[in-house]
Amino acid sequence: MRAPPERLRPRRALSRALRAAARLAEPRTAKPFDPETDLRPEGYPRAEAIHRRMHVYESLSDYDSRLSELIEYFGWETGHKADACRRWFFGDDVKQQRFLDTLGITYWEYAVMHQYAQFNRFDPERPDMYRLYDEVVEGLDRLGGRDSVWVLDFGCGLGQIGLGFALDGYKVVLSDIQPPQLDFARFLCANRGVDPEFHQAGEGEYFDTGRDGRPFGCVIEWGVLEHIADVVACVDNITSGLVPGGVFVTTTLERDWTDELKEFYVRDAGDAAQAEQLWSDEIRSLVADRFEVVRRPGTLATLLVRRPSTGVE
Repeated sequence: MRAPPERLRPRRALSRALRAAARLAEPRTAKPFDPETDLRPEGYPRAEAIHRRMHVYESLSDYDSRLSELIEYFGWETGHKADACRRWFFGDDVKQQRFLDTLGITYWEYAVMHQYAQFNRFDPERPDMYRLYDEVVEGLDRLGGRDSVWVLDFGCGLGQIGLGFALDGYKVVLSDIQPPQLDFARFLCANRGVDPEFHQAGEGEYFDTGRDGRPFGCVIEWGVLEHIADVVACVDNITSGLVPGGVFVTTTLERDWTDELKEFYVRDAGDAAQAEQLWSDEIRSLVADRFEVVRRPGTLATLLVRRPSTGVE
């Protein structure tokens, strides 16, 4: 027995909407080389290999594969709400709590689902890690490669960037202060058969690569430092064990600090004095003393390459 037409119409509309959303989430056809935004005319073969390995369920679009993982992790009752969680809020937005109450989820359930539904850090269509990865790992190979140097994903969140390096065989530490995010990062790694090291940071604790004693060839912070109470101490700690020629990948230092960008970071941090550290003389001095600044088009990040130590910092 066929359903009445008035029942079919909403179902068809929903089906069309879901198909349209899936098409928007799918990676688009590769574009020709653009010298204004692309770094490498020969492409990004190692980043592309990681992009494929991050996509767990090949029968699904990349986006639907991530949604499926969220349902695996949270269960259907919570995980099927992930698509709605793509909506983003500033921390001072009074609508956020009403949104969470309406969905019947906690803030950290929302935060994990928002980040994983919204972002694939190796998506070739985003100005993220994809366009930097090949250059960074070629630098690591010059430093001795997988057996010689470590990678720190600082403030790793869901750990997508550190996971990418781990899938490529590098020794990786994923560090974060938030247990819900680290727990999901562990799930993503286990789902792909890799076992990096996890570090649960305490309040005001920044992974000290110098004290750790292992040689680090790469440190990544992706949208983290605006949430840090003491930026100079943090950057000093996380990069102190970076070997000469190693690279600090940062999205929040050495920006072109327009008034509009400063205003965004102040609101995102929720604390003007904390955000203002990002363009302070103190952090600029540390960067100038310790690093060579390398900017690349087509990505949010800047590469800070560690200079040989002079013995005085």
